[in-house]
Amino acid sequence: MKRLYILFIVLMTCSTVSAQIIGDRVVKIIRVSFQEDDADGTTGNGDFLYTAEYDTCDNYVVDPAPHDKTYFISQLKAVDNYFRNVSYGKFGINLDNSRVYPDDNQSSYVLSNTMDSYHPYGEDDIYEQRLTELFKEAVELAYSTDGFEPSNDDLIVVIHAGIGQDFSLPFLDPTPEDIPSTYVDVDMLQTYNNGPITIGNSVK
Repeated sequence: MKRLYILFIVLMTCSTVSAQIIGDRVVKIIRVSFQEDDADGTTGNGDFLYTAEYDTCDNYVVDPAPHDKTYFISQLKAVDNYFRNVSYGKFGINLDNSRVYPDDNQSSYVLSNTMDSYHPYGEDDIYEQRLTELFKEAVELAYSTDGFEPSNDDLIVVIHAGIGQDFSLPFLDPTPEDIPSTYVDVDMLQTYNNGPITIGNSVK
């Protein structure tokens, strides 16, 4: 079985962020994994890597394990430091109110399908639809399990197990069904969900 050796972040937000924005933003991170599989078109088995025992791909290793809640909190802090530096302190992340879901350190919400179903090879016509479905299911699982209910100003980041399709190796891509980093916008929700996602008292 293939082993996971890198994790990639997928940014999906339904809010429009102004290029002139200043101040701090709250970020809600949702960790999701997939049904276990051994598909040739994807990297890993569908779950996050929590141990350091893994195979490398010609010594290409990025962000060693464990990829747990503590790891992503540290990544969020690093992003905050970056934004504050390049904006001369005018923009950053509100670390006090930002949160990583689920609460358990080594846990994730398990989606209903395997990874390849969300980015099937050669089916570009359903690419945005499947990503919208992934986003919706992630938000709904977080709500039903842990009461996830973001405000309209929060940025939602869905982090999935596996390697990002946009991670480039210097040879033919052996796993074309890995999910690329992208975002879900209002137009995608309108097209594939008939409008915003409603959870509790929140509309995203």
